[in-house]
Amino acid sequence: MSAKSSLRHQLVGAWELVSYAVYSEESASTVLHPLGEDARGIIMYTPDGYMSAQLQRPGQKNFAGTFPTDGSQSELAESAERYIGYTGAYYLDESGEKPLLQHHFSVSSFPNWLGDTQKRVLQFEGDLLILSLDAPMELKGGRWNPILKWRRMTDNQAPAK
Repeated sequence: MSAKSSLRHQLVGAWELVSYAVYSEESASTVLHPLGEDARGIIMYTPDGYMSAQLQRPGQKNFAGTFPTDGSQSELAESAERYIGYTGAYYLDESGEKPLLQHHFSVSSFPNWLGDTQKRVLQFEGDLLILSLDAPMELKGGRWNPILKWRRMTDNQAPAK
């Protein structure tokens, strides 16, 4: 098995979010948790090159209505604040110093990402998949480095609560 197919083989599957933190480039001790310290999520990579990521801040109350579209404006706004989801094709690029994943967003809860392709630095550390951006992002007047850590889900394993 080649190194590239081996890395892709390691990536394929379902992964449960362990942590989602954003670190300040100016102050290493400054950390944000955009969806809370107890954020939940699943990211999946298929063998044929597609991915889906769903992240959520727990604790939202149920809508008063029975269908997702029945939510009041405040219920819908809270739901949008607590959820990030996107899916599309992914590409593995191992030509540089560090392996990069390219996520192409064909569906996204954040409309600005539709049609966008974003790069993620990919590394494995023990049983964790660690994804970060290839360059810091501008956020809240500073430069920040988001790091998401994922643990492989086993057969029929429900995500942690």
